[in-house]
Amino acid sequence: MIAAMRIGTSLLLALFVHAGVAQQPALDEAAAREAVYRIVRHSGLVPNFVVRASSETRTAIAYVKDKQRVIAYNPQFMATVLDSARSDWSAISILAHEVAHHLLGHTIDPASLRPGDELACDRYSGFVLFGMGAALAEALSAQSAIGDPHGTRRHPPKHARLEAIRHGWDEARRLREGLPPESPRDPDGLQYVLSFVDDANTYYADSLGRVVWFDQSACAIPFGELRDGGKAGFTLQWMDEAFVIDGRMAIWRKSAHGMPLQVGRMERYAR
Repeated sequence: MIAAMRIGTSLLLALFVHAGVAQQPALDEAAAREAVYRIVRHSGLVPNFVVRASSETRTAIAYVKDKQRVIAYNPQFMATVLDSARSDWSAISILAHEVAHHLLGHTIDPASLRPGDELACDRYSGFVLFGMGAALAEALSAQSAIGDPHGTRRHPPKHARLEAIRHGWDEARRLREGLPPESPRDPDGLQYVLSFVDDANTYYADSLGRVVWFDQSACAIPFGELRDGGKAGFTLQWMDEAFVIDGRMAIWRKSAHGMPLQVGRMERYAR
């Protein structure tokens, strides 16, 4: 069964890439649509996405327009990914990540900054790519090639995203082999719980000052830093986003106009 699945996926990959400008691989829109449909079918759902190649899209994005769920990608960006990663699976991994944003409901309120949402989509990408026949290195290929070591405002740093993909891929492997789910490990030294407005994810800070994310089926993934400033309170940093935590444990950040906005709370962690 696995061999047959790999053969079917190989046929898809053969259509996925063709010679483009300056011999760079390019992603054909029809092949991208077929890839998205296969990703969704591996989730046991009926595909109902619009897939578009768009030079106006910087990388790849999932959004809702006119009640349609859209996945758009920049062909040149995908060509760069394919060329850098040297793996056709890299583009499928990116498309799977965008599919997850729709399936997990993140496109309902796309403006919010939610690092945990990005990691959840990375876990989904790893999970579904295993089912499609990708080896772990192939599932990791896109992030390994182009991931930002320091992260960006929208996306956690490379090491956190790679770990999330690995968790998803390994969870699918354990399911296929009839093994029980990996037991979630509650890291030693958790000190604080952090929650944010309109963010269903929960974050923690440990005794080393690391900010971590994990859900009930994943091990902790560190991606930010909490610093104790004594009487001045705490500062919280992830990617290039900075927050201040006052004496009442309220979490603040500055708006685009420089006004302070309360965006969350921090509490002492209790087992």
